Amino acid sequence: MELLGLLAFCLILGLIIRKRGDNTMDTLSKGCGCFSILFIIFIGLIIWSLIRSDY
Repeated sequence: MELLGLLAFCLILGLIIRKRGDNTMDTLSKGCGCFSILFIIFIGLIIWSLIRSDY
């Protein structure tokens, strides 16, 4: 079920950044690529904040 939610989120994200005339697979591909980059940046920010914490 979570996989379907992830694919739906990637499809919606792909609809935002797609070019006119792209088919569904192009849209989903762009959405998954953008989601992957955003996920890597998010994990990097979490690691960076843990390194900089004063605990």
